[in-house]
This record gives sequence, structure tokens and C-alpha cells, in this order.
Amino acid sequence: MAEQHEERELERFDADWLALREPVDHASRSARLEELLLRRLPAPGAPLRVVDLGAGAGSTLRHLAPRLAAAGHARQEWTLADHDEVLLRRALAGPRPGGTTGAGERLRVDAVAVRLDLGDPAALAGVLRPAGRPADVVVASALLDVLTPATAAVLAGALGALDPRPPVLLALTVTGGARLDPPAGGDDVVAAAFDADQRRHGLGPDATDHVAGLLAAGGWEVHREPSPWRLGPATRPLLEAWLDGWVAPARAGGAGPGGARDWDEWRRRRLALPGLRAHVGHEDLLALPSS
Repeated sequence: MAEQHEERELERFDADWLALREPVDHASRSARLEELLLRRLPAPGAPLRVVDLGAGAGSTLRHLAPRLAAAGHARQEWTLADHDEVLLRRALAGPRPGGTTGAGERLRVDAVAVRLDLGDPAALAGVLRPAGRPADVVVASALLDVLTPATAAVLAGALGALDPRPPVLLALTVTGGARLDPPAGGDDVVAAAFDADQRRHGLGPDATDHVAGLLAAGGWEVHREPSPWRLGPATRPLLEAWLDGWVAPARAGGAGPGGARDWDEWRRRRLALPGLRAHVGHEDLLALPSS
């Protein structure tokens, strides 16, 4: 029953949406926090064990594996954990990323997929210990905002129980307050409705603050950095798809004169503006074991 409850809490993401957002996700991630992560990796030698929580279709693997290789880790063993088996199959079926070390050794990635209920402490503890040893790195992307407070506590507790503790990179958590440029009437109503809807389904825009607090209280050294999406003409398909989702809670609530039809017209007029751009707040969090 706990597994069924957790699946209702965690959003099921469409594979096409994930593919659409992947290039912008990769460009938006904090380079500074990734550099800090690389400095705390174990010395190259044995295969680097990476656990990717909420791995989806494998976007984080494709982004991060070449960077880990450039830091000297040509051999990597990834555990891709998610509640969605369809996305996990896509992740395993997709092409492996390329890359080399500074010495010219080619990147080799072995990956396994594990279906995981993040609300199950025993299952999560097992995933974080591939082959019975703590992971060398734990990563997640676009995950924290869909967690509930209870599941976030399970996650923080499981990470804190690892010995030794690995670096943990939790990227691309929404922060709310998205905005369009040029601004227009109704933007603030849409933004408020969307943020409120996210809070009804999980931590939403409060997620980074909440999880950072849990980790800091557990003795982690916590670093944070903005990683916003900047959408515009060059990313028009994603801008349109994102705007559909952004306006949906306002449309469903009829929050405006005339109800849903007004919000459809609002969307049409916004997209008709030449050069429309959007700033969609995200934040990355890096938790390091205290020195």
C-alpha cells in the first residue's frame, strides 16, 4: 500500500516532455557546483559507483558521465532508480555517452535499472549501496519538488546513514515565481496558481529550502546555486509546452473573468508576442560530507 501511495505522490512524466527539456536542463545546471563535486570524488581506480535517484530516461547520466570521465573516471557503474519502469527501459535502451579522460582513456558506462519507491526506507537504503557498498556519488535531477515532506525525510535519513558519506548533487529543483518578458496582465495570477498547485502535490517551490534544512541539520555541508531555465525563440517548442503546463492550474480553477476560455485566449496572446521569453526558476543543491 505504501508503494501505491507513493506513486500517486510522484508525478509521472511524459517521455516526450523529458526529451524536450533535456538540452535546456543540461545548459542550466550549475557549473560551479559540478566543479565542487568533481573535487570531492575518490581517486580514479576502481569503477565509480553513481546512484541516480528519479533517473527517468537517463538525462543526468548523459550529462554527467562525460564530466566524470574528464575528471579521470573512465569506468563508471550507474544505478538508475525510478518508480517508472517505462522511462527506465528508455534509459537503458538509449545510447551511452562518449568521453575520455585526460590520459585518453575512453569512457565506459555500465548501467542497471531499479524500480524504486522513494518512500520505502529499506529499498532506498539498498539502492544507495550498490553491491553492498555506499555509492561514490548520489545524484538526482528535477526530483525534490515532487517529494512530500515525509519522503524528503526518508531521503535525508537514508543519505545520512551512509558510511562513508558520498557527495550528493540534487539539481534543477523548481523555485517558483516564473515570469514572462514582456510582462502582461494575468501573469501574476498564473504564477500564483501554478506554485499553489505544486505545493498541493508535493514540496513544490519550497523543496530546496526544506531539503537543505534537513541535510544541514544532519551535518552535511550544503551549497546552493541558481540554475534557471531561460526560454526564448531558440527554445520555442519547450517554451510553448512549458506555458501549457504553467497556465493549466489557473485554467482549471477558472481564476479570472470568464473562466477557462479567458486563459486559453491569454495563452494565445502571450505566444503571439514577438520575442516572448520566460525565466523559470530552478536551483541546484550540492551536499558534501563535512570535512
